[in-house]
Amino acid sequence: MSGRDAEVLYASVAVPIPLRQLFTYRVPARLGPTLRAGSRVRVPLGRRRVVGTVVEWPAAPPEAGLDVRDVEASVADDPGLDPEMLELTRFVADYYLCSWGEAIEAALPPNPGPPAVRKLVRRLPGAEPQALPARAVARRRVLESLPADGTPVLLGRLGANARPAVRALAELGLVEIVEKRPRRVVDDRPAGTASAVPYEPTPGQAEVLAHLVPAVRAGRFAPFLLYGATGSGKTEVYLRSAEATLGEGRGVLYLVPEIGLTPLLVGRLRDRFPGAVAVLHSGLSARERHDTWWQVREGRLRFVVGTRSAVFSPVADLGLVVVDEEQDGSYKQEETPRYNGRDLAVVRAKRSGAVLLMGSATPSLESFHHARSGRYTLLRLGGRVRERPLPKVRIVDMRHEFLEVGEVRPLSRALVESLCGCHARGEQSLVLRNRRGWAVAVFCPACGERVSCPRCSIALTWHRKQARLRCHYCDFESRWPTNCPRCDSETLRLLGEGAERIEDEIREAVPEARVVRMDRDTVRRKGAHESLLRRFDRGEIDVLVGTQMIAKGHDFPNVTVVGVISADQSLGLPDFRAAERTFQLLTQVSGRAGRGERSGEVVVQAFDPSHPVLREAADQDFEAFYDREIRYRRALRYPPLTALVELLIVDRDEFRAREWAEMLADALRQEGEGRLQLSGPGPAPIERLRGLYRQQILVRTAGRRRLVQAVDRGLGRLGKTVPRRAISVDVDPLSLL
Repeated sequence: MSGRDAEVLYASVAVPIPLRQLFTYRVPARLGPTLRAGSRVRVPLGRRRVVGTVVEWPAAPPEAGLDVRDVEASVADDPGLDPEMLELTRFVADYYLCSWGEAIEAALPPNPGPPAVRKLVRRLPGAEPQALPARAVARRRVLESLPADGTPVLLGRLGANARPAVRALAELGLVEIVEKRPRRVVDDRPAGTASAVPYEPTPGQAEVLAHLVPAVRAGRFAPFLLYGATGSGKTEVYLRSAEATLGEGRGVLYLVPEIGLTPLLVGRLRDRFPGAVAVLHSGLSARERHDTWWQVREGRLRFVVGTRSAVFSPVADLGLVVVDEEQDGSYKQEETPRYNGRDLAVVRAKRSGAVLLMGSATPSLESFHHARSGRYTLLRLGGRVRERPLPKVRIVDMRHEFLEVGEVRPLSRALVESLCGCHARGEQSLVLRNRRGWAVAVFCPACGERVSCPRCSIALTWHRKQARLRCHYCDFESRWPTNCPRCDSETLRLLGEGAERIEDEIREAVPEARVVRMDRDTVRRKGAHESLLRRFDRGEIDVLVGTQMIAKGHDFPNVTVVGVISADQSLGLPDFRAAERTFQLLTQVSGRAGRGERSGEVVVQAFDPSHPVLREAADQDFEAFYDREIRYRRALRYPPLTALVELLIVDRDEFRAREWAEMLADALRQEGEGRLQLSGPGPAPIERLRGLYRQQILVRTAGRRRLVQAVDRGLGRLGKTVPRRAISVDVDPLSLL
């Protein structure tokens, strides 16, 4: 059907609300010439005014009798979407079961508001102060303060009362007022000023590049998984592949899992590719992200490095997509739309005809399974660069430590000895404790009760420096309780140790060392993360204590000792990925030791030192871990051997959440007709979060697309009997907690 009805144009608009439908609007004649698919428009929605995106243009006329409202305006200076990105957001909406409008909002930079404008004033040629009347004292003073050569001066520097005089001088044609917008964030070093390549490729790197460079030059989709030990030189392979891609006149997208991995990397990239590198991540201001996004869209910057949201950056003629640390859970978005940046990178590379290069020392089971089955080409990097040995790993049995010492101590004697020796040699150490706070819980020895968050099914963590109990899920805070909430006993004790206590213990054990902690509590301020890492890199910190943000991607040659506290604690979590995450974290943090000229050692403290995951991580034997873990996944029908969708039904009323969950499960059973395997409904492992009760349903089947479509139809069966806001859909979940 034609998009015209009596010369009236209609547009289908996607709006950012959780309803998976499009809305039809009539387009006034004045706006028709300015619109296209991807244009951003302001439209009425109920009693609100929202900004949406034209996705079908022109659209078919609505059915007779429907009340159709007008598009009110196009949004000036809004980037909109090009056809490629419009199709990618449609894929996101269909696959991750969110609305198209929500997917589009995730793809666009934030609206920074009107740009700041600086006003400058400059004296025009021939404007002499003597020509002004003697009574024009203010105007004469302003004109005399302006440089005679016409150099502009900020209006604000002329004094608080200078504005009327400046306006009068401008009307007389003696000065000019110039509006200047802030300069966009850009690496303005000219191309061709790159620093020298640091070294010739190792034989292993050269062998890998012999596969990658021809694939880049072929100009078509080719997926690779680069599997190499920590310190084996994967980053140099990424950079040489990028060099080949830029040489072909095509763009590069380089994804990293966390903001903390970008500062030192960006410096290296800008030295190597001056004038070409853009940085995009959520740690930038809205104005910085908006301006950088535009530079990429205009083709001024062809190399984008960023976190998961950078997968949507408008790189023209994309030729290479790099996903560093592809196994990292930070690529998964935990709010709607719940996309995985790594998986979208695969989709985007395929649609752009680009080479996909994913790398890791501890690949995800999904990616390694794809490589083993031939879906990806597996490339291997053997040992470390310059044949440096992997660190020696020692696992300390904390049960024996307790029996021999007679008390529970956070630091074993072996770890203290290693830290002291490291400091005496002028070397640096990393100590991982993947829990924040001073103590992980406060409990009552009389009845066993733990002091919990009133809004979440979580024990509160004691932060001694702030003298507060805090919930790390909803940020609830309270003071130290005077008595037990269950039995009213006044005898309360601390349980377990967090990174804050480990910091204090190391200060006491190695008093001469400069000890600093890095976790979310210490790097909240913008730029704090980067500043701390640079201090460590300059040798201003001897021991860096922290959570998992210290474990991945960093290359500090002077680090020779790594300690891991409570290495086996995460193995007990009720999540099928617990073993995988533990193996990855231990292997990654161990790999920070001995990356320079001196060998490294790792001290791993555990209460179950014989656990196979700890042994495999100590040996950095990923393939042994994979072979054992994949058998477990196959037996219990977990990914990557099956597709999985998690559904959470949440409400403030516990019984209503249960009722809605049962209704959804019934709808899924009817839709699946026996082809879907359902687990639940039942309480989620964390049953209450931020005041909401949570019921969980896991849905599995062999085919991923069939599963997503079945869940979508099952949700449709509910109609309006269960509010859509009460249901959270997570396709390919990474955490089931």
